[in-house]
Amino acid sequence: MGSVRSGHSVHPLFDKFGLRHVTQILKQSFESDVARHKTARGGRWFRLVHVSLGVGAFAILTVALLPDRSDLYFRVLQGIGVFAAGLAAGYGIRAYQDSRSACQR
Repeated sequence: MGSVRSGHSVHPLFDKFGLRHVTQILKQSFESDVARHKTARGGRWFRLVHVSLGVGAFAILTVALLPDRSDLYFRVLQGIGVFAAGLAAGYGIRAYQDSRSACQR
């Protein structure tokens, strides 16, 4: 039969794990953090452009429609408000469902 060992057994993979591997893991982790930071920064610029376009469109709509066609202007604002309220309600319901399912786990 085979020999029987007593005591703590170590996986043979741990014998091959050295300082070079730790350095490589830390380097890859740092590069991943840098990439994540660049992505987040790019997302902020993207959001700023979208908000600026929305504000610009609202300003142009106000200047073009308010003096002569105030009834149309307020109907457009009402439609935008209804859309925004539906969007906010959907987001709120989803956040509530996510938090509720997280509590049940």
